[in-house]
Amino acid sequence: MSVSKSDIEALEKWLRPRLGPLISHGDKVRDLLAAAKGSPEIIQSAIEVVTSENVKAPELSPQHLATWNALLPILAEHGLLAVKGGGPPLPAEDKPLSKQEAAEFLGFSVSKLGRYMKKKQIPYEKYGVGKTATVRFRRADLEKFAESRKVSTKKH
Repeated sequence: MSVSKSDIEALEKWLRPRLGPLISHGDKVRDLLAAAKGSPEIIQSAIEVVTSENVKAPELSPQHLATWNALLPILAEHGLLAVKGGGPPLPAEDKPLSKQEAAEFLGFSVSKLGRYMKKKQIPYEKYGVGKTATVRFRRADLEKFAESRKVSTKKH
Protein backbone atom coordinates (compact mmCIF):
# COMPACT_ATOMS: atom_id res chain seq x y z
CA MET A 1 0.00 0.00 0.00
CA SER A 2 1.23 3.48 -0.75
CA VAL A 3 0.13 6.98 0.02
CA SER A 4 -0.14 9.82 -2.44
CA LYS A 5 2.25 12.72 -2.53
CA SER A 6 -0.64 15.10 -1.83
CA ASP A 7 -1.57 13.08 1.31
CA ILE A 8 2.02 13.33 2.55
CA GLU A 9 2.16 17.05 1.79
CA ALA A 10 -1.15 17.67 3.57
CA LEU A 11 0.00 15.86 6.71
CA GLU A 12 3.38 17.56 6.53
CA LYS A 13 1.61 20.94 6.30
CA TRP A 14 -0.42 20.05 9.40
CA LEU A 15 2.64 18.73 11.29
CA ARG A 16 5.01 21.62 10.57
CA PRO A 17 3.42 24.25 12.88
CA ARG A 18 2.89 21.58 15.54
CA LEU A 19 6.44 20.25 15.44
CA GLY A 20 7.54 21.91 18.68
CA PRO A 21 4.43 20.83 20.60
CA LEU A 22 4.78 17.27 19.25
CA ILE A 23 8.37 17.11 20.46
CA SER A 24 7.22 18.55 23.77
CA HIS A 25 4.51 15.87 23.93
CA GLY A 26 7.15 13.18 23.37
CA ASP A 27 9.15 14.57 26.27
CA LYS A 28 6.01 14.71 28.41
CA VAL A 29 5.12 11.09 27.57
CA ARG A 30 8.65 9.99 28.51
CA ASP A 31 8.33 11.80 31.84
CA LEU A 32 4.85 10.37 32.50
CA LEU A 33 6.06 6.86 31.76
CA ALA A 34 9.10 7.33 34.00
CA ALA A 35 6.76 8.48 36.79
CA ALA A 36 4.56 5.40 36.20
CA LYS A 37 1.63 7.59 35.17
CA GLY A 38 -1.12 5.90 33.24
CA SER A 39 -2.61 6.37 29.84
CA PRO A 40 -5.18 9.05 30.84
CA GLU A 41 -2.41 11.61 31.34
CA ILE A 42 -0.71 10.58 28.10
CA ILE A 43 -3.98 10.75 26.17
CA GLN A 44 -4.71 14.19 27.64
CA SER A 45 -1.28 15.41 26.54
CA ALA A 46 -1.91 14.09 23.01
CA ILE A 47 -5.30 15.78 22.89
CA GLU A 48 -3.73 19.08 23.94
CA VAL A 49 -1.15 18.82 21.15
CA VAL A 50 -3.69 17.97 18.46
CA THR A 51 -6.39 20.45 19.45
CA SER A 52 -4.49 23.40 20.84
CA GLU A 53 -2.51 25.96 18.97
CA ASN A 54 -1.12 27.30 22.26
CA VAL A 55 0.83 24.31 23.59
CA LYS A 56 4.21 25.46 24.86
CA ALA A 57 6.95 24.24 22.59
CA PRO A 58 10.46 23.50 23.82
CA GLU A 59 13.31 25.73 22.77
CA LEU A 60 14.98 24.07 19.82
CA SER A 61 18.30 24.99 18.30
CA PRO A 62 18.18 25.92 14.60
CA GLN A 63 20.09 22.72 13.81
CA HIS A 64 17.68 20.58 15.85
CA LEU A 65 14.70 22.25 14.18
CA ALA A 66 16.25 21.76 10.72
CA THR A 67 16.76 18.06 11.45
CA TRP A 68 13.13 17.62 12.50
CA ASN A 69 11.93 19.62 9.50
CA ALA A 70 13.94 17.33 7.21
CA LEU A 71 12.31 14.30 8.86
CA LEU A 72 8.75 15.59 8.48
CA PRO A 73 8.07 14.13 5.01
CA ILE A 74 9.33 10.72 6.16
CA LEU A 75 7.31 10.88 9.38
CA ALA A 76 4.22 11.96 7.48
CA GLU A 77 4.53 9.11 4.98
CA HIS A 78 5.15 6.47 7.66
CA GLY A 79 2.31 7.83 9.78
CA LEU A 80 -0.09 7.67 6.86
CA LEU A 81 1.04 4.17 5.94
CA ALA A 82 0.44 3.01 9.50
CA VAL A 83 -3.01 4.59 9.61
CA LYS A 84 -3.96 3.13 6.23
CA GLY A 85 -2.78 -0.32 7.25
CA GLY A 86 0.32 -0.36 5.12
CA GLY A 87 2.81 -0.55 7.94
CA PRO A 88 5.22 -3.43 8.29
CA PRO A 89 3.39 -6.73 8.09
CA LEU A 90 2.76 -8.51 11.36
CA PRO A 91 3.98 -12.09 11.69
CA ALA A 92 1.11 -14.44 10.80
CA GLU A 93 0.79 -15.58 14.41
CA ASP A 94 0.31 -11.97 15.61
CA LYS A 95 -2.07 -10.80 12.88
CA PRO A 96 -5.60 -10.29 14.21
CA LEU A 97 -8.14 -12.48 12.43
CA SER A 98 -11.47 -11.41 10.96
CA LYS A 99 -14.70 -13.24 11.80
CA GLN A 100 -14.40 -15.34 8.65
CA GLU A 101 -10.75 -16.20 9.35
CA ALA A 102 -11.48 -17.04 13.00
CA ALA A 103 -14.39 -19.29 12.01
CA GLU A 104 -12.18 -21.10 9.48
CA PHE A 105 -9.39 -21.43 12.06
CA LEU A 106 -11.81 -23.11 14.50
CA GLY A 107 -13.63 -25.12 11.85
CA PHE A 108 -16.91 -23.32 12.56
CA SER A 109 -19.40 -21.46 10.44
CA VAL A 110 -19.47 -17.70 10.96
CA SER A 111 -22.93 -18.01 12.52
CA LYS A 112 -21.71 -20.61 15.05
CA LEU A 113 -18.79 -18.31 15.90
CA GLY A 114 -21.34 -15.53 16.38
CA ARG A 115 -23.26 -17.67 18.89
CA TYR A 116 -20.09 -18.25 20.91
CA MET A 117 -19.37 -14.52 20.77
CA LYS A 118 -22.87 -13.67 21.97
CA LYS A 119 -22.41 -16.02 24.94
CA LYS A 120 -19.01 -14.34 25.55
CA GLN A 121 -17.24 -17.70 25.33
CA ILE A 122 -14.66 -16.51 22.78
CA PRO A 123 -12.57 -13.39 23.47
CA TYR A 124 -12.60 -10.78 20.71
CA GLU A 125 -11.82 -7.13 20.16
CA LYS A 126 -14.50 -4.78 18.90
CA TYR A 127 -13.68 -1.58 17.05
CA GLY A 128 -16.64 0.76 16.83
CA VAL A 129 -20.20 0.41 18.06
CA GLY A 130 -23.30 -1.38 16.94
CA LYS A 131 -23.79 -4.23 14.53
CA THR A 132 -21.42 -2.78 11.94
CA ALA A 133 -18.43 -2.60 14.30
CA THR A 134 -15.29 -4.37 13.15
CA VAL A 135 -14.42 -7.48 15.17
CA ARG A 136 -10.98 -9.08 15.39
CA PHE A 137 -9.68 -12.18 17.14
CA ARG A 138 -6.25 -13.06 18.45
CA ARG A 139 -4.90 -16.40 17.33
CA ALA A 140 -3.67 -17.20 20.87
CA ASP A 141 -7.21 -16.65 22.24
CA LEU A 142 -8.67 -18.94 19.59
CA GLU A 143 -6.07 -21.62 20.34
CA LYS A 144 -6.87 -21.38 24.06
CA PHE A 145 -10.61 -21.66 23.32
CA ALA A 146 -10.05 -24.70 21.07
CA GLU A 147 -7.85 -26.32 23.72
CA SER A 148 -10.51 -25.77 26.41
CA ARG A 149 -13.01 -27.72 24.30
CA LYS A 150 -10.86 -30.81 23.94
CA VAL A 151 -12.20 -33.94 25.60
CA SER A 152 -9.60 -36.31 26.92
CA THR A 153 -9.92 -39.93 25.79
CA LYS A 154 -7.45 -41.23 28.37
CA LYS A 155 -8.83 -43.32 31.20
CA HIS A 156 -7.59 -42.42 34.66
